[in-house]
Amino acid sequence: MLLNGRSVLGDHPDRLRQRVGMVFQQFNLFPYMSVRRNLALALRRIRRLSADEAVAVARRHLDRVGLAAKAEARPAQLSGGQQQRVAIARALALQPQVMLFDEVTSALDPELVEGVLSLMADLSADGMTMVVTHEMAFAREVTDLVAFMDRGVVLEAGAPEAVFESAEHPRLRRFLSQVV
Repeated sequence: MLLNGRSVLGDHPDRLRQRVGMVFQQFNLFPYMSVRRNLALALRRIRRLSADEAVAVARRHLDRVGLAAKAEARPAQLSGGQQQRVAIARALALQPQVMLFDEVTSALDPELVEGVLSLMADLSADGMTMVVTHEMAFAREVTDLVAFMDRGVVLEAGAPEAVFESAEHPRLRRFLSQVV
């Protein structure tokens, strides 16, 4: 995998965690910690910030995702959409160069999906480089480039209009006929 033209395969995991933010369908929040502490932990361990610096950064990113008022809540006190926004804030707090979103809305109720996708659209508008899976409507509306992969191989890539409107690869055409 290349990031800014350089392989990251040999990078120490902590160095990679600083450069690549990851958000999955399962929120992976520590249930016994407050939302603020969930963010601050990564900042202390990965970025080596002091406790005060980590709290300040955590609060700033919670505010960015609209959850500053929930800083002292525990994850179980939040909705699924709020928990996912906390997971996004935690990843963003590390100031990654690229964000990986793997099925980030699949565990959410339909009414919560829009809020998470709206946040992701805002990140895209701010210039965040993102890799997003399984969100075809989002990819069509927000991205600059769509790549269709099958078993780790890019079968087709291009502008969203080209990929969605005139897919060339039979596997991609079959996929789009099932999901769009």
